[in-house]
Amino acid sequence: MSKFKEKIIKCKEPNQCLGDLLFIHGFCVDYSYMLAAKELAKHFNVYMINLPGHGDNADHVKTEDMTVYRYCDYVIQYVEERKLNNFYLMGHSMGGAVVSLVENQLKNRIKGLILVAPHNVAVLFMGLRGLSVFYVKNMHQKYRLLDYLYKEYRHYLDDPDWVKMNENQLKFQLAHWCEMKTLFQHLGSVKTLRNIRKAQKAIKAPTLLLVGKYDGIISAKHTIKGFKRYIPNVQIYTFENSGHLPFEEEQELFVSKVVEFASK
Repeated sequence: MSKFKEKIIKCKEPNQCLGDLLFIHGFCVDYSYMLAAKELAKHFNVYMINLPGHGDNADHVKTEDMTVYRYCDYVIQYVEERKLNNFYLMGHSMGGAVVSLVENQLKNRIKGLILVAPHNVAVLFMGLRGLSVFYVKNMHQKYRLLDYLYKEYRHYLDDPDWVKMNENQLKFQLAHWCEMKTLFQHLGSVKTLRNIRKAQKAIKAPTLLLVGKYDGIISAKHTIKGFKRYIPNVQIYTFENSGHLPFEEEQELFVSKVVEFASK
């Protein structure tokens, strides 16, 4: 395991702070794509880390360390180092699977679990065609992937920073193709999905499930159905104008739902 690569944004209003929030990112990206971080920092001390094999934590990482189980261990190490306690844990996509495993081991330390379009067995309902869009080798294929990730992304094309972020993500994936392919296959294996489902069924912390209606990666309908069965008291919100990235497409509403959950 490599050294922690982190970003911490302290709450802008300490007297109104709702506590600490640790965010865990998804597959083949890094924490910088959490565009709602600054807004969340109006209400929380926001902690973000790059998992092994991702972002500036990609060097000198062994392929065998790139599994949800090793990532779970890595997050727990970080929690121990930062002495986080009674905190909110948020995971997006692959990160949603990772934090589900973490919750199983740190039940008494997690104040609330926030799962954003979490990786779960519902990916199987999207079929191989949907999953194959992750194998991108040029910007044309990248834009095809974006059709699955967003309800509508084309208005972002006028934002040079957004375009640059996606170009950098493509460059990263191409530079780390073998590692990402191995990780992707791990995430899609029946054994991994069964273990993730087992962990999600065992969640005890108060849980907020956030999904986008137009998510082309993880079926919102089947994810909701599964989590209602797993966690009877789960709180659920569906973003009507979002895909896989509601914290980007409906940022203000996303932050309000997280704050509402933490304020109860």
